[in-house]
Amino acid sequence: MEYRRLISFGKSSFVVSLPKAWISQNTLKKGDLVYLQENGPNLLLSKKDKEEKNEEKEKIIYIDGKSDFTIEREVCSTYIQNYPRIVLRGKEIKNKVKELQHIVQSLIALEIMEQTSDTIVAKDFLNMDSVSVEELIRKMDLVTRTMMKEAQQIFSEDNYESLNERDHDVNRLYFLLYRTILYNLRNPMKALKNFKLSGLDLLRVHFIGFYIEAIADEVRRATRHARSLKLSAPQQEQLLQYIGKMNEYYLSTMKAAYNKDTELALKVSEMKRGHDKELEAFEDNVGKVPGYNRVLTRLQRMTSLIHNLGRVLYTME
Repeated sequence: MEYRRLISFGKSSFVVSLPKAWISQNTLKKGDLVYLQENGPNLLLSKKDKEEKNEEKEKIIYIDGKSDFTIEREVCSTYIQNYPRIVLRGKEIKNKVKELQHIVQSLIALEIMEQTSDTIVAKDFLNMDSVSVEELIRKMDLVTRTMMKEAQQIFSEDNYESLNERDHDVNRLYFLLYRTILYNLRNPMKALKNFKLSGLDLLRVHFIGFYIEAIADEVRRATRHARSLKLSAPQQEQLLQYIGKMNEYYLSTMKAAYNKDTELALKVSEMKRGHDKELEAFEDNVGKVPGYNRVLTRLQRMTSLIHNLGRVLYTME
C-alpha cells in the first residue's frame, strides 16, 4: 500500500500523483482519460474501458478429426470468452450437422446464421452490459430447487429425463454467468456503474454459481443411480428422507446467500456433521445392495458441496 499526499490546486480542487508503475501497467499516457467512481468512503480509479468492437471479434474452430466432446469444449470456451461470432469449419461438418447444431443451440443467445456443407456460422446477440449476474444466480437456484423436489419422487415417477433436462438448463445458465463475470472483471467500471459490483462481489458470485451448478450435477447423478437400485419400501423412504434433508440444507444455505447473513451461514454449516452420520447409518442399512456405493458417493459429494457453498458466504462477506 502506498500513501500519496494531496496537493491543493486552485481554490476548489486537489490533485494527487499516480504511481508510474500503475501508469505503465495500464499503458496510459499524458492526456488519456481515467474514470473516478465513488464507492462509499472510497474513490475508485480506473483507466477508461475499451469499447469492444464485437462485430470484428470472430473465432474459427476447425472440427475435422475432433470428437464431439472436444468440439463442445472449444465452442463453450469461445462463448465464455465473449466472441460474438463463432465459425465452425471442416469437411466433416456435413456428417455432424445435428450434433453441431445441438452444441451451438445449447448456449444461451447463440444462433446459427449461416450453414453450408463445410461451414457453420453462429452469432451471439447478447448485450453484456445488461446481463445481471445476480439474476442468473436466482435462475440457477430456482431450477436446482425444482430438481431437488423432483428427486424426492424418483421411485414413484419416472422423471429422470425431466431432471436431466433441468440440469442442462443449469449448465447453460452457468456458462453465461461465467462469461458475464469475466466480462465485468475486464470492465470493472462498467460493473460498478451498471450493477454496483466490485471485483470481490464478482468473485463471490462466481463461487456461488460454481457450487450451485455442481450441486445440480450431483442431484442428477444421485437419482440416475438410485432409480436402478433394488431397495425395499423402507429403504427407499430412508433415501428420500435424506434427499429431503439435503433440500432443506440447500434452501437454508441459499437463504443466507440472498440475505448476506453470515450468522445463518455459520449456523447452517454445523448441520453437515449430522448429515454425515445419517449417511453412515444409511450405509449400514443398505450397504450390501448392488450399486449402492455409487449413490452414496453422489450423496456425500452433494452434502460437501452445499457445505462449501456456505463456507463462501461466511468467508467472503
